[in-house]
Amino acid sequence: MSNDYAPAHVEIVDLPKDEISVRPLARLRPEHRLVYDAAVFAAANSIESAIPRGVYSYRWWKKQQRLVGPGKMWITMQRVAKSLHQKKPSLLLARTDVAAFYEHIEVDQLIEDLSGLNVPAWSIEVLETFLRAFNGLSHAWGLPQGPDSSGILANLYLIPLDMELARRGYRHFRYSDDMYIFANDWIALREIIVEANKLLRYRHLNLAGNKTKIIKSRDVPNEFEDSEKDAISYGISVADDEAADELRAFFDKVVTQEPVRVRDLKFSLGKFKLIKDDYAVKWFLANMGEVPHLAREALAYLSLFHKENPEIGDAVVDLLTNSKLFLYPYAEQHLLIYMIQNAVQSKPGVKAAWDLLLDRNKESFVREFAARYLGLYGLRGGASRIKQEFQQEQNHRVRRALLIACYEAGQCSNQWLSVIAESDPELRLTVEYLKQQPHKIPVPTTGRKYDFT
Repeated sequence: MSNDYAPAHVEIVDLPKDEISVRPLARLRPEHRLVYDAAVFAAANSIESAIPRGVYSYRWWKKQQRLVGPGKMWITMQRVAKSLHQKKPSLLLARTDVAAFYEHIEVDQLIEDLSGLNVPAWSIEVLETFLRAFNGLSHAWGLPQGPDSSGILANLYLIPLDMELARRGYRHFRYSDDMYIFANDWIALREIIVEANKLLRYRHLNLAGNKTKIIKSRDVPNEFEDSEKDAISYGISVADDEAADELRAFFDKVVTQEPVRVRDLKFSLGKFKLIKDDYAVKWFLANMGEVPHLAREALAYLSLFHKENPEIGDAVVDLLTNSKLFLYPYAEQHLLIYMIQNAVQSKPGVKAAWDLLLDRNKESFVREFAARYLGLYGLRGGASRIKQEFQQEQNHRVRRALLIACYEAGQCSNQWLSVIAESDPELRLTVEYLKQQPHKIPVPTTGRKYDFT
C-alpha cells in the first residue's frame, strides 16, 4: 500500500457538544477516508469476535458485513441495563467514562492489540502508517473522530478493561467509553473504579472525574431513558391519537429545564420529524443559538416545512447574519446547506455568503459551502466574481468548491477546464467530472442532490 494514502494534513472541525465545549472532528480527504475505512473493516470480524456482549457501540454484524446502527444500540443498552436492575433492585450503579478518549488512544498499543488478533497483515500495515501520519504530521492525535470505523478500533482498545471487570465478577455495560457498572455495595464500586483507573493509566487514559458517580439503588432507575419517552414512542408507532399531544407536552417540559437535556431535546426533535409536526419550529428558530450542537438535526427538521412556510428561509438567513451562531462554524455550515437545499434566494443571504467566502480566517468547510451557495444563487453579476476568487484562492478545498461554483454559475468552458487540469493536478478529477456536464451535482456531506438549471 502506497504511503500516499497517509494524510499529511487533516482539517479539524470543532463540533459543538453544547454551548461551550467542542470535540475535534477529523475531516479526511475522500481517498484517505476510503483507505482507512477499508483497513478497519478488514479487521472488523476479528475485533468483533473479541468484544464481549456487554459492549453495545459500533458492533460489527458479521452476517451482513456492516455496522449496527449506533442509535439503536444505545437504546438497547438502556433497556438491558434497566431490566437487570428491575430484576435485582438492590444493585448500586457506577457511571463513568474516559476523559478525551479518542484523543488519547496510543497508536503503538493499538497496533499491538491488533497484532494479537487474526487480522490481515495489510490491514495492520495500512492502519499503522495511516495513524502514525495522522498523529505525527497534523495537529490531530489519537483516532480520527468522525468516521464510524474509528469506533471499532476504540472498542478494541478498551477490551482489557471489559475483561478485568468480568474477571472480578462485575456486570457492566459499555457504549464506547460510557460505562455502567453494577454491584451490591458502595465500597465494591469505589474499589473497582480505582482499579479501572489504574488499568487505564497503562493505556494513557483516565476516567473523567466530573462524570464518575455512584448512584444509590433507589435512584438508579432515573439514570436510564425514562418510561415517558417509551410511552410516547409506542403511541407514535401505533398511531395513537393522543401521542402528538403527549410529545408536545414533553417538549414543553424539556425546553423549560435548566440546563436543557440534549438527549431529551434530540428525542423530541426526532419524533416531531417522524410525524411531521411543526410544533417546535418557532422554538428552534428563536433558540438555535443556544443549541448549536443540534444545528444539523434542527435544520433537517425545519426543511420539512419550508415549502409550506418559505419565511423559514428568511429566518435561517437571519440566523446566519444576526445570531451568535457565528461562534460555531459547524452551525454556519449547516445553515448554508439549508439555504442550498431549499433554494433560499435573498440579497441578505448572498451578502452573508460573500462575507464568509472572503473571510480567509474562517474555516474552509464554511467557505466551501458559501461558494456553492453563490454558484447557484449569487444573483446577477456575481458569476465573474466567483471566477476571479477561484483564480486568487490558495486553499485547495475552497478552490475545488469555487470551481464547481463557477460551473454552476455558467463560467466553465471546456477549454478553461482543460487549462485548470493542466495547472492544478489536484483538481483533475473534478475537471473530468465537470466535463461530463452533469445536470445534478451532489451537495458535500449530505449526499442529497438538487436540480441544476
